[in-house]
Amino acid sequence: MKKILILFFITSLSISSFAQDKVVLKQTFIKVKPGNNYAEDLKTKFGEMAQKRIDAGWQSGWHLWEVVGNPQAPFTHLIVEPMTISQMEKERTREGWLKMRKEAVPSMTDSDWRTFMEDVRGKRELVAEAMFVTVTDIKRDNKVNLPDDVGVVNWMKVKEGKFKTYESMEKSLYSKGLNKNGLRTGWSLGKRIDKYGVDLYWNYFTVDWFASYTDYVKSAANTPAWDADKGYQSMMAVRDLRESVVIRKVIMLD
Repeated sequence: MKKILILFFITSLSISSFAQDKVVLKQTFIKVKPGNNYAEDLKTKFGEMAQKRIDAGWQSGWHLWEVVGNPQAPFTHLIVEPMTISQMEKERTREGWLKMRKEAVPSMTDSDWRTFMEDVRGKRELVAEAMFVTVTDIKRDNKVNLPDDVGVVNWMKVKEGKFKTYESMEKSLYSKGLNKNGLRTGWSLGKRIDKYGVDLYWNYFTVDWFASYTDYVKSAANTPAWDADKGYQSMMAVRDLRESVVIRKVIMLD
């Protein structure tokens, strides 16, 4: 009995440790105001600070994307930050964030930071933030590295109580993989974890990956009109497509 209890204790610790190390991704949606250099600031100033945070062990990556061919979109840039749960716990408290800033950018004083942020606030609007986890990624072949350079992101609202059903339906569409001769290099499914409720605008998203914007346009232009089969109609009954935006990779720091 004693051995069983010890084994159970070790297993519990192992499960707890594994859960603690799970990677969560934070999305920040940004609208750059016209007539300023904030888009360049994202690549330089913010990118440099992000690299220092990564090097100091405070986060796992920093990915900057820009919206392509859609000036009507509610945002112009998207930042995705992978973090383990333990990293995120430290970063989400004021004390942890100040410690992170001091370790990553020791030369920046509180006065420097206030001046920097005052300049930033006049150049951009923070549209929204969200946290998600990856449900699954599918590659066209082993030569593909995801995320690829261009992604078509489809934000979905899945009905309450139908999350497992929806995930299974999406995965079943690619049970045989992707077309090995097609232009699409990958497909991803992500689940939002920071908010729930019937009034939530989106709670899942999919991404169709392409190596270039030209490949995406070719694929879209050559896709014939089609009617949903019974399986796809069933999936449409449990989710609504809220919005679709094409994004292009700007910086990928890991």
